[in-house]
Amino acid sequence: MKVQFYKLGLLSFTSLAVLSACGDAEQENTENTGEEQQVLHLAAESEMDTMDTTISTTNFTPMNNVFEGLVTYDLDGNLVPGNAASMPEVSEDGLTYTFTLQEDANWSNGTTVTANDFVFAWKRMVDPENGSGYAYLFSGIIKNAEAILNGEAEVDTLGVVALDDKTLKVTLEKPVPYFLDVLTIPSYFPQNEAFVTEQGENYGLNAENAIYNGPFTLADWDSASGDSWNYQKNDEYWGKDTVNLDEITTQVVKEVGTGLNLYESGTLDSISLSGDFVAQYTENADFKTNDKAWIYYIEVNHEVPELANENIRKALSYAIDRQGFTDNVLLDGSQPIFGHVPNGLAKNPETGVDFREDAGDVVQSDVETAQAAWQAGLEELDMDTFSLELTTSDSEDSKKLAEFIQSELQNNLPGLTIDIRQMPDNSRLDNIKSGNYQIATSYWLADFADPINFVERFDTDINRGNYSFEDIDALVDQSNQQYDDASARWNTLIEIEKTALGEHYVDVPIYQTAEAYLEKPYVKDIYRPVFGSRSFKYASIDDTQKE
Repeated sequence: MKVQFYKLGLLSFTSLAVLSACGDAEQENTENTGEEQQVLHLAAESEMDTMDTTISTTNFTPMNNVFEGLVTYDLDGNLVPGNAASMPEVSEDGLTYTFTLQEDANWSNGTTVTANDFVFAWKRMVDPENGSGYAYLFSGIIKNAEAILNGEAEVDTLGVVALDDKTLKVTLEKPVPYFLDVLTIPSYFPQNEAFVTEQGENYGLNAENAIYNGPFTLADWDSASGDSWNYQKNDEYWGKDTVNLDEITTQVVKEVGTGLNLYESGTLDSISLSGDFVAQYTENADFKTNDKAWIYYIEVNHEVPELANENIRKALSYAIDRQGFTDNVLLDGSQPIFGHVPNGLAKNPETGVDFREDAGDVVQSDVETAQAAWQAGLEELDMDTFSLELTTSDSEDSKKLAEFIQSELQNNLPGLTIDIRQMPDNSRLDNIKSGNYQIATSYWLADFADPINFVERFDTDINRGNYSFEDIDALVDQSNQQYDDASARWNTLIEIEKTALGEHYVDVPIYQTAEAYLEKPYVKDIYRPVFGSRSFKYASIDDTQKE
């Protein structure tokens, strides 16, 4: 089976008082201990609704810092043991993974983290009665997960067993080369059965109704009214010696302008930028950008007669000045992309070279090539002109992208007219899924660090462009069979992208997004991956750089 992914108001006086109180507490702590406390002050863009990892689909950054799975990432983005003492033993057929847990891994209430904590949490994830939003990440991966989710098997048949308190055996449905990367997602984190059962429906609804096995614990948060919370260093965490920060204060700030005022006054140490604020601060010494594993592209419906023509699709792909859009319109660190797999997502298993570098530019921005293909396509269609409707969402950024695409295609492809149709994003997505579109702006982001996240979407059974190419399908199937040969599989994944975009021109990649933000120079080593959640495990405050 192929895994399919479908994937700011003014602060009140009370909110400011919370931050002020945090500052007072920091000073008092310092005076009492005689040591400088490591305290970081951050903003969040939205409230948290739950800390139940089997329910939440949005609170991944908080969960990533107060819980920990079997494996995690180091500061360089390499997979390393987390609550597992070492990387697992893997059977010869790639179906069985055996993990030994850290001996000194404890929950924040002092109880031991056991193998059953993973068994319990994973079974809760796939139990159809729970309706977990990320249960699909188990389907087709953990043995029997799909059958359980479909009501065809009992929850207890899930392929995960606690052999003893510190040994976990996991059986897969099929060999999955990216299985360890999936384990870094909060949906695969453990839960303490006794505590969860005791809390019942209240589990995870406030800081006290949860216990934690990660670098930090949560404090001063309630889902009913919590627009602020604190992280505190977890003294029960097995790797506490690697954690530098004593506390992180977090306040929900929904308006960028408000956040900037707090940043410039010294109340916040870091703040995200968006919209017109990005251009205003690009020359600021604190301005930074970070690539994200999120691409924007033009979805193409191959059932439209004109778009069934390969030369027409090639013309669309070559006619757009992507660099011009990122440099002159976005101005937020986003970069043009000439494939589907984003920069920084995955590295060659042998050489360590980034996928994007290995694969190179599969398509290009080249008006001369675009116009030659366009004329060839028109001749094949026996047409001189035609129009296409470009479906996009009603956000301001989407409107900018659509208008840029419209201008580029109409200016560079004589005889083509582009009509823009705007709608709410959910409606846009529904129209794409149902095939009710001609071309559409679209986006895709990674769930885990493997190129299959992006290239598998070219397969007949998954793509939304209503196309089917036997050579693409054969390559996707080939990659699934190469679970025991990482190098061969890597080359196949590159070939999938080249075949889909460089030979069949199935859609039109545009750009890879970036996160733009301001951050004080004394803030060090917040882990900001291109995909997934930020981690504060390695972060610190360099007091020598404070003014």
